Amino acid sequence: LEAWREVGPRYPDVGLVVVGFGDARAELEATAPPGTIFTGAMDHEQLQLLVPLAEAVVVPSVLPEAFGMVAAEAAAAGCPPVVSRHSGLAEVAAELEAALPPALGPLVSFPAGDAGALHERLGLLLALPATDRAALRSTVRRVVEERWSWAGIARRLLELAT
Repeated sequence: LEAWREVGPRYPDVGLVVVGFGDARAELEATAPPGTIFTGAMDHEQLQLLVPLAEAVVVPSVLPEAFGMVAAEAAAAGCPPVVSRHSGLAEVAAELEAALPPALGPLVSFPAGDAGALHERLGLLLALPATDRAALRSTVRRVVEERWSWAGIARRLLELAT
């Protein structure tokens, strides 16, 4: 929310949708910038319709993640994740960054808890020309299909076995 307060006013046609639940929701809603939408929990059927419409899926998690599933799912939908760089989220971000051109790679992660860095990444991402945004979307989707889809995992296992 802190990062969005700085970025949001520059992009009036882009909104902030907060998905999820937790003990801090009331506090977050009270301090959110005007126009922020809080959906509460959403099931996968709803998310699969929402995520491809997003410019980015931001995962500012400060808690350890065994695997960055939210980031991988966003990328699989062709939506660039912008994730806090730690634990399993960092693993997903590193794979995406390695496949992206140097100018786009850093946009998918930021240091954990650093609202200033998140603000910078969001501003750069939203300012991208349409061609770069399309390249970002297609690349993150391709990486997830190659690395973490069932077909991609099976292919890599077979390569290891031979």
